[in-house]
Amino acid sequence: MTKHSMHNLDYILSLCQDLAAQGKTPSVALIKSRAQKPLPLADILAVLQRWKQSPQQAREVSQMTPSPPPPLEQRVARLEKQLGQVLSELKALRAQQTGS
Repeated sequence: MTKHSMHNLDYILSLCQDLAAQGKTPSVALIKSRAQKPLPLADILAVLQRWKQSPQQAREVSQMTPSPPPPLEQRVARLEKQLGQVLSELKALRAQQTGS
């Protein structure tokens, strides 16, 4: 399953939860009318099937879905920052060692 598809499933599940909180039974038509973007029918049907079997379990599964890792650009930037800090600390330690 792709990241994009997982995002769609979480979004559809959120729509189902909102509809249920309003006292409405989630359906394909209601989900499509509330969605702010086009959603694949297969994704809607998959979430609805899971929702109808057990709404509470569907919520728990969604909450257990791990969040995707940050984009590579963010990871590289964070690693570069950490490397800069390590190099600064190393330079300070070397200065202490030669100054002692």
